[in-house]
Amino acid sequence: MQPDLLLRAEQLAYELPTRSLFSQVQLTLRSLDRVALVGPNGVGKSTLLKVLAGQKAASQGRVERYGSVWYVPQVDTLALPDPVPSVLEFVAGQREDWWVVQQTLEETLSTGLDWALPLDCLSGGERLKLHLAIALAAQPDGLLLDEPTNHLDLATLEVLRRAIAQFPGAVLLVSHDPLFLDQTVSQVWELQPTGLQRYSGTYSDYRAQKATEHQAALRTHETARKELQRATASALREQQRAAQASRQGQQQFLKGSMDRCMRGGFANWASGSSGRASQRHAAAVTEAQQQVASTKVFVPKATSVQLQAVSPKRRQLLQLEGGRIQVGDRLLLRDLQLQCQTGDRLMLSGANGSGKTTLLQALRSRFAGEPTPELQAERLTVSPAASVVYLDQHYGFVDRQKTLLENLQGVNPSLSYQQVRQQLGHFLFWGDRVHQRGGDLSGGELARLAIAMISVAAIDLLILDEPTNNLDAETVDQIVESLNHFGGALWVISHNLDFLSRLCLTQVLHIQDQRVHALGPASQDAAALYQQLHIRY
Repeated sequence: MQPDLLLRAEQLAYELPTRSLFSQVQLTLRSLDRVALVGPNGVGKSTLLKVLAGQKAASQGRVERYGSVWYVPQVDTLALPDPVPSVLEFVAGQREDWWVVQQTLEETLSTGLDWALPLDCLSGGERLKLHLAIALAAQPDGLLLDEPTNHLDLATLEVLRRAIAQFPGAVLLVSHDPLFLDQTVSQVWELQPTGLQRYSGTYSDYRAQKATEHQAALRTHETARKELQRATASALREQQRAAQASRQGQQQFLKGSMDRCMRGGFANWASGSSGRASQRHAAAVTEAQQQVASTKVFVPKATSVQLQAVSPKRRQLLQLEGGRIQVGDRLLLRDLQLQCQTGDRLMLSGANGSGKTTLLQALRSRFAGEPTPELQAERLTVSPAASVVYLDQHYGFVDRQKTLLENLQGVNPSLSYQQVRQQLGHFLFWGDRVHQRGGDLSGGELARLAIAMISVAAIDLLILDEPTNNLDAETVDQIVESLNHFGGALWVISHNLDFLSRLCLTQVLHIQDQRVHALGPASQDAAALYQQLHIRY
């Protein structure tokens, strides 16, 4: 064993009852490695991390560990304990020296929590930081981080970046945040159904190498296709030549210039020569066909996202004056002045726990006519006929016990069976997978199902709370394209700056010091948007 070797895996495979996730995975993780694990949703990235951590058993292969590793899961996929414990009770159940976790949370992650609060009162970002603090307090030799950037505000992302840089062991992380990966990793491992492909450099380097490989593959395939055309044309010319030679021999025999004996010898010679040439050309065509087939560039199917607005006609959807948000004794927001019209594209930013999600949940409840004791206002008017759809951080409207079919049918019972199957197919759920339970999906697949569910309704106001969490780059691209064609109003909370910079947002609303501040339109460059927001934290 080499002294810096932390983990080795050989010929790993993982089989589900209905399909294979991955096979032939071989990897070596060393003590100071900083590695991003990427791949399409559903390929098994989270499963591979759990296998490496010893939380799941591989169907085939083995894992050798030469030190301690700690797996930090996706908080979106974690069910809360029943009954819900306080923060202190939860941490004490993980570690007896809970105060070490508290110290790590405060000193390393710059976060203070009310340890008497129920766990379900924490925001998604606060829950994630709690799990990170538990992991760091254990002082493992390696960290396996599953979507660690989900829900984190910009300030905490910077804290996490520094924590990863200063961590004395290895870090293997799954993330779909391009900017964060560029800042933290020096290797990228792409998980494929038939193995692991390794790339050196940052995430941007990886994408550049993938683009170069794709272009080279297209050129190779085009060369093979042209060779097939040449071989096919050559074989056709040989057939024509042989047919012409046969006709000429027949004509000479009929004219009497060739006796029967000569004609028989000529025919035998011509037949043998033609047969050998035909075999040569047929072999060349077959080889060219095989080369074309082997060089064909596989283009993965992409999610097809289409959102429908009720009406593009501009109208007032919301008017809020003199508002405040208070949860128990805790004042989150005050002096709220908000309005929203059809076509508005608003981004809500702020630190974890500042009240972003609480505000949007309260507004959604007002549209639905539900009581909102946490929201008081001097004046609040909402359009009573407005269709409002809210995609929450944890995909709460997805029933984990129901199948994908049942979930989609529940959202819009008027859809036929065929329409439901077609909609699920747009989101890459085919065949028997539509009968899979929601609780058996990966984080990215769960997000895809949730977006499929909101896509079957006409919408006036779409509220998205961290919509890109767990989603691969191709699906995010489809969502961006769909949102940029959506004619209704959009409110979005996200810390994925690459995603936000592409949405043509008309207004950035930033929460600071318990107030909402308007910062103007969002920059359409991720680095510039980072600067636009970073100075506010």
